Amino acid sequence: MNNSPTKYFGIALDPIHIGAGGYRLGGVDNIIVREPATDVPKIPGTSLAGVIREYATIYKMENEKECIDKKTYKEKRDCAEQKIKLIFGDEIQQGMLRFFDGQIILFPVSSIQGTVWITTKDLIEDWLGGLKDKNGNKLTIPKEANDNAYAIKGIDNSKPLNLGWLLLEMKNVTDGKDILIPSQLNSFIKKIVIVSDKLFSHLVNDNLEVRTSVRIDPTTGTAEKGKLFTYEAIPRGTIFGFEIVIDTRKSNESQIQEIFSLIDETTPYLKLLGLGGLGTRGFGRVEIFKLNGNESELQSGAK
Repeated sequence: MNNSPTKYFGIALDPIHIGAGGYRLGGVDNIIVREPATDVPKIPGTSLAGVIREYATIYKMENEKECIDKKTYKEKRDCAEQKIKLIFGDEIQQGMLRFFDGQIILFPVSSIQGTVWITTKDLIEDWLGGLKDKNGNKLTIPKEANDNAYAIKGIDNSKPLNLGWLLLEMKNVTDGKDILIPSQLNSFIKKIVIVSDKLFSHLVNDNLEVRTSVRIDPTTGTAEKGKLFTYEAIPRGTIFGFEIVIDTRKSNESQIQEIFSLIDETTPYLKLLGLGGLGTRGFGRVEIFKLNGNESELQSGAK
């Protein structure tokens, strides 16, 4: 078995906030992590690895017989962590898994025709090109996108389309190629528009969710004076993709299958408990799907 990455998709069920620990002059107080080259928000691989590791530990505590039989919570936790560190590593040894940053593939933007998901030719081709899914929906994308905007699903392209503050003239795909949008995403995403790379970054950053909040004084239970702040988040409905690689030098076929099964068992926790910050404010829940098997059919990670 080779070290080729396994692709996973995520649907943001709530806004996602993974803070960058800083602020933008004239913008929001608490900003989110972005790609340095494109300025497009991302989900760091470290955030994915950390939360999946924690949920895998919880799963082991609740389902591994050796850990269940322990008497105290600490003993159960220690038992699970000993098993998990062989997969995820610790401060002494490197683990078997490699997590790569999550990348936004389809981003929701409000328009006069309803919610539209924007993407770029390269993004949708890289992540969905070559996909096989007998229940998927065939879409035609342009071979060359240039600086035009193309309606590839559910859009009336006979008239201009507004994407937030921007009004774009739609182009027909005259010379294109076919890709498949997976069945689990097809029913969720009704309208898709391809825009240029330079427009994509601007549209994403101009349509992030921004909320205002205030710090609470723990002694009085009331708002602290002068402590109003804003924070941004990737909005609900965003589709992102990430990749996981298993280091086959450190694992055999049986261990690889066990690791994939363990990751599959953690995905319901992401749908329930989420990732990133501000979880107590209704942020972070994600539904995860993965490309599975030789036929690359998209299957839900949730059981």
